Amino acid sequence: MITNDDILNMNFYKKEQFTGSYQGMRYLIKKDAVPAEPSSNTASSASASDSVDAPAAETVMTDVFCVTIWPGPYNFASTDDSEKTSATFPFTPEGKDAVVAWLNEQWQNRRSEWRTL
Repeated sequence: MITNDDILNMNFYKKEQFTGSYQGMRYLIKKDAVPAEPSSNTASSASASDSVDAPAAETVMTDVFCVTIWPGPYNFASTDDSEKTSATFPFTPEGKDAVVAWLNEQWQNRRSEWRTL
């Protein structure tokens, strides 16, 4: 079973990505930035004529954990994309817990895919 300590602390991901493996399942964890979900309470009252000269709204980005798994024994670059599965989680302590839970769930539910040497 993969534990929270196995995937290092959050400060590590601010500068580096992490690869690991667990009984035939390889994984890559990295911090990425994605467009933030628009807030439902920010209604725009600008008319169409106001937006013609207005600058484009700046896209707000939010940090996430991007996690990819694939069957071993090969590394990420040597494995065909069709064999990889990815998911994203908030870049928070709770998101890190969710990464660990997702990795363990994927290993458990897809045991037959993970080749062990």
